[in-house]
Amino acid sequence: MAIASRTGNATEAEAGLRGAIPTLHELIALRSGARHLEWLLHQRVRTAGAGSRQSRFRGRGIDFAEVRVYEPGDDVRHIDWRVTARTGQPHTKLFQEERERPILVLADLGPSSFFGTRRRMKSVAISELAALLLWRAYDHGDRVGALVRDVDDHQAFRPRHSRTTLLRILRQLELACSDLARSLSADIPSRPERQPGFSLGDALEQARRVARPGSRVLVLSDFADRDVLKEDGVVARNLLQLGRHCDLEVLHVTDPFERELPPAALYPVSDGRERRLLDTFPATSRAAWQQRHQARTEQIIAMVRRARGRFGSFGTEDDLVARLGNWLR
Repeated sequence: MAIASRTGNATEAEAGLRGAIPTLHELIALRSGARHLEWLLHQRVRTAGAGSRQSRFRGRGIDFAEVRVYEPGDDVRHIDWRVTARTGQPHTKLFQEERERPILVLADLGPSSFFGTRRRMKSVAISELAALLLWRAYDHGDRVGALVRDVDDHQAFRPRHSRTTLLRILRQLELACSDLARSLSADIPSRPERQPGFSLGDALEQARRVARPGSRVLVLSDFADRDVLKEDGVVARNLLQLGRHCDLEVLHVTDPFERELPPAALYPVSDGRERRLLDTFPATSRAAWQQRHQARTEQIIAMVRRARGRFGSFGTEDDLVARLGNWLR
């Protein structure tokens, strides 16, 4: 894919980055595909509030609303004894039933996601998966929120059942992919060395602060950060904390090149600074490449399982609607 430099005009730049940036219109259009998806309630319900789906528990809600004077028929277990003692008249607490479930999507659009050899970039795949999940949750009546990690920082949106909030999230996905593409496609000679910024571990820590207990948290990432596989690292620790209080689901996005080397040949490759030749002729090299990827994937799966989460694998070449539908079922 041709990449435009910053020295070109705006039209040339946009043409060069076409395919690396999902437009807001495209993300909105995914709503039609999301209507065919079905949620799978795979873990126990952690709240007693009434919702839009069948639960193992029944209750009157857990969100405190107000205190009022006790009336015959009120549940004596909800009497507010402090207010009763202060006023000399029985008062009871009222609770508001929770009728929608908070959904928080963490879209990891860090620097490593700007890569792709089939159909789309990993960043685009993550954005499209996020849009599909958000639209389906919204149409189910759930509150939707997101935490979007971009090339340097993040943007957080607390869960709300609001079309405006959803559109703001989709717009942020578009902007994050745009910033990522333009930041990493600058002229090679003039591009400065990138400094470590806001990491996946930092994003997970922020997600812990945004997600309320009982929320459904979906983490979409390529898990390519260097410190991801540290057993006592910030990623593993925050996943473990999220899994204790929320329904955790992890969607691992990869590219076919990461899983298997292309056919035997010499390929020119570049990291934006140096150019080298990739020799895929040796069978030992091809086998070692696959083994490294498999070992890394197994480590990620083990980390997610320790956090009591659910793992799914997605490729940049996949039909994401069909693949996501099968996984959710």
